Amino acid sequence: MNREKIVNELKQNPRQSRADLSKKTNLSKPAVSEIVKELIEDDLVFETGLGPSTGGKKPIYLEYNARSNYVLGTLIENETIFLALGDMNGEIINFHKEKFTPFSDGNVIVNIIAEGVRELLNREQIDDEKVLGMVIGVSGIKMNNEEVISSSPSINWDNVNLKQELSTRLNSQIIIENDVNLMTIGEFYKGEGIGINDFIYLFIGNGIGSGLFLDGKFYKGFHSAAGEIGYMVIGNQQPLSEDLGVFETNYGLFGVSKKLKQLNIDIQDEKSLLNFLQKNCDNKDIKTILEDTINQWAKAASNIISIIDPQAVILSGELTYLNNFYYNRFQRMIESYVPKIPQIKITELESKAGIYGALHLALQHFYEPNF
Repeated sequence: MNREKIVNELKQNPRQSRADLSKKTNLSKPAVSEIVKELIEDDLVFETGLGPSTGGKKPIYLEYNARSNYVLGTLIENETIFLALGDMNGEIINFHKEKFTPFSDGNVIVNIIAEGVRELLNREQIDDEKVLGMVIGVSGIKMNNEEVISSSPSINWDNVNLKQELSTRLNSQIIIENDVNLMTIGEFYKGEGIGINDFIYLFIGNGIGSGLFLDGKFYKGFHSAAGEIGYMVIGNQQPLSEDLGVFETNYGLFGVSKKLKQLNIDIQDEKSLLNFLQKNCDNKDIKTILEDTINQWAKAASNIISIIDPQAVILSGELTYLNNFYYNRFQRMIESYVPKIPQIKITELESKAGIYGALHLALQHFYEPNF
């Protein structure tokens, strides 16, 4: 406990002397000196130079070694896999991303992640034993069982046990978490959620989901399924997709794309489906689909705002591509529905929100072995 107390103090306030640490931690100077000696031997702390003298011997400053060990974060978003190597402060050291074909077999995803991790470690010349563990963000995770993913909007997991497969191949501890949950955690630590105790993170992609921070804590719900707004009963209830809720079946990217294809509208190769709709809204059919989609997204946001009463709502995924006209329309609709309008923010982290969330969750779970 005392080792952790000293390390945490140095993480929050770098460049302190042994005497400073004694005052801050209320530990005796001999105890601090002995613990610091152990931490230096374990490569968790290093001496960084001399400080100014206050009349006696110059103090030796100490810093926490954030690269004493490492964690890995992975996010599977739509048809892209993002991987990052992080230090013990949750900062990204190196980053890798790779596309995959929609509805790929789960084994393909396992191979991409395993090979991507090897590439990251080779780039930084880091040995496997220095990696404490990895957190992977996946959409469609079965919330009460992290061993097997029951369904996903864009991957055929079948009987592939992602956690078990990667644990074996990488010889590492693995945690599987919902992707939007990780994005929400990332915004709290590194993005638009900094300093905000009550906020909703709203994501529109192939699937639709949200994450909740209430009273400064991430809220998962009794069944770990809080924020699964893709299951709101919004839109046509028949036919339902086996792997998606009613709302995301109708108004996730797959649902909107299906409506366009039914009208024989060719979807051009755009980074964003919403961009395509906005650019081509002079077409009457496209404009109808666009405005209906935005209206339903705004209704879903209004529903959850009216229940939670957050300080802020952070928009992500397709919502970041709203042009000025439709962003104002989206906001006005919410204002017309809810009694108290929260701040409406747009993420600047984008996919990196999920990566930062994965790294910080990994630190929470795998941090203790350092001590």
